[in-house]
Amino acid sequence: MVIVGAGAIGLLIGSLLSEQKHEITYITRTTEQADNLRHNGITLVQANGEKVHSRVEAFVDYGQAPTNALWIIAVKYHHLQDIEEKLHALPLSAPLLFIQNGIAHLQWINQLQQEQIYIATIEHGAFKENATTIIHKGIGLTKVAPYKMTTNTPLDMTILQSPKFQIEFVEDAYAIVLRKAILNACINPITTILFIENGKLISNKHAFQLMHSLFLELQTAFPEISSMLTFEHVKALCEKTSPNKSSMLQDRLNNRQTEIEPIVGALLKLATTRDKELPLLQTLYQLVLAIDEKGEPHE
Repeated sequence: MVIVGAGAIGLLIGSLLSEQKHEITYITRTTEQADNLRHNGITLVQANGEKVHSRVEAFVDYGQAPTNALWIIAVKYHHLQDIEEKLHALPLSAPLLFIQNGIAHLQWINQLQQEQIYIATIEHGAFKENATTIIHKGIGLTKVAPYKMTTNTPLDMTILQSPKFQIEFVEDAYAIVLRKAILNACINPITTILFIENGKLISNKHAFQLMHSLFLELQTAFPEISSMLTFEHVKALCEKTSPNKSSMLQDRLNNRQTEIEPIVGALLKLATTRDKELPLLQTLYQLVLAIDEKGEPHE
């Protein structure tokens, strides 16, 4: 298997799949990280403190990765355009599995011609400590759905399944992506603005009320989520990942561009097409954009 992107989620997936004896090859943005991964492998620090080491291959050059393998695309949305040409150059028979936050990437993927394209959403908690070390903060469910299929021989995704990497196979890619986007929209902007861990959204009564009001507002624009996502699910995710810093907050801490556009911006645009206004979400969106423009981590 080939994993494009060695951030928190990319490293986590590679480690968990390596434990299942899958051969993993990474495509990284820097030669330094590729060299570190080849020489040192991945170290996964589990919730109990136990460390698991996995050997992997890693390159910057796409030409050194096998094309007769599943390609897992685990880069952030705003990096997809950087790898567009490389994905177009892959054989049409190479299956692709995309893992991005938000919903903006669905439209971007439509340009690709591969015969099998899948979408996944991941609810694991993970923190990248350094180029080769990932801290696994909580096991969550991974949902996988076909997005584009022009072949009669789909990939057997059950080969990815394990007790640590539990997968639910569903048919509606849009539904699982919308569900994850709304979960992220309820949690990430607030934690980023208030500079708090996920669990504080439950224990801080004002943050809790803000999150609840935001969920109710989103529900008015996207009533179809009622059958697959309730506020209890949002609370449960906050509790399960209580000590975690959201990915958006981690971006702020590391002075990186946040994913406010593909997560929140895309939801706001979609709501506009339905003649729905989301004033609370719009306010949070502008606040995070202001943080991005300021370009400095919290002191």
